[in-house]
Amino acid sequence: MEAGPIFIRRADHGARILVVDDDALTRRSLRAMLERAYYQVETAEGGAEALALLSPFRPDLVLLDIQMPDMDGLEVCRRIRELPNGDLLPIIFLTGDERPDIHSLAFQVKGDDFLRKPVLSAELVVRIRSLMRLKRLQAEVQAERDNLLDLQKQREQLFEFIVHDLKNPLSAIQAGLQLLDEREDGDATSRSQLRRLRDTSQYMGRMIQNILDIGRAEQVGLELRKTRILLRQWIPCLLKEMEPLAQSRGHELVWECPPDLEIEADQEFLRRLLLNLLDNALKYSTRGSCTRLEAQRTEGGIRLEVRDQGRGIPEHMREQIFQKFVRLEDGQPGTRSSSGLGLAFCQLVAEAHQGRIWAEENPPQGSLFVLELPAS
Repeated sequence: MEAGPIFIRRADHGARILVVDDDALTRRSLRAMLERAYYQVETAEGGAEALALLSPFRPDLVLLDIQMPDMDGLEVCRRIRELPNGDLLPIIFLTGDERPDIHSLAFQVKGDDFLRKPVLSAELVVRIRSLMRLKRLQAEVQAERDNLLDLQKQREQLFEFIVHDLKNPLSAIQAGLQLLDEREDGDATSRSQLRRLRDTSQYMGRMIQNILDIGRAEQVGLELRKTRILLRQWIPCLLKEMEPLAQSRGHELVWECPPDLEIEADQEFLRRLLLNLLDNALKYSTRGSCTRLEAQRTEGGIRLEVRDQGRGIPEHMREQIFQKFVRLEDGQPGTRSSSGLGLAFCQLVAEAHQGRIWAEENPPQGSLFVLELPAS
């Protein structure tokens, strides 16, 4: 027995099309063409009626006349594009308007296609099918993009929860190390090992906090709690935190600051920013090197400089190192890896204060990190 023909239904079969035209004869003609092509058709004789039909009819495509009384097709298209997801609705202009610039005007308001009247039935259907296929692909790509963004957000939130939960056991470790270090019954070797462990745990704590603050800043920004800071009194306290690490490496820390220099800033964020810079200076400098922290007054605020005598940063990397997870790996002996987050955090803090941070060369050897902040 011979099989009959197999009919495959088109993807646009039964699609809803809204025809907007002030001429009744044109509306009837377009309805007949489209219904023969198996589309569902609704018509409107003006712009206001067309806009009112968008919600109940939910068209898959709009055929839109340009010359209409009260509200022309260009304005109707402009208003559709302003609606939620209105940019995804395919719009084809059909017009007998002979103005030479009408074609460009139609695309300025983000129309998708343009046909002059009288239109042929076959050409109209082909244009509709092509445009609906294109818009369907565009919607699929956007949906896939939204899914990927959702997955990325979920992964970042999970990562942030894990990192946050690391803070409590690390705090307990730090407290225990502090108590052991305060005891006087240990030998010099044990005390040296305890200080090294304590310095490492403090570095881990700063790294964890950097991760949490970067994630929070990307979502809602950094919340600053500004206070007035007298830098000449504040800088020695800051450097005291780095002294054990500097001494263990035979490293010298020096500083300079005018006696009356003040800044209005978030003290905790500024402290961690400078600790990150100083930690990098110690990490990438050889034993016996010197790191210098200097504060200066500028015309609009202050300038803080951290100079080291390390290997320096190649010129092509001086902007990249402030991006997340970018690390300077030159393969040289004595260079230790980092998380690639410390400098990204520094840039976030600088920008939150309406300031800026950058890296330069420090002749004859080393790096210069410059932080400029407004006075208030």
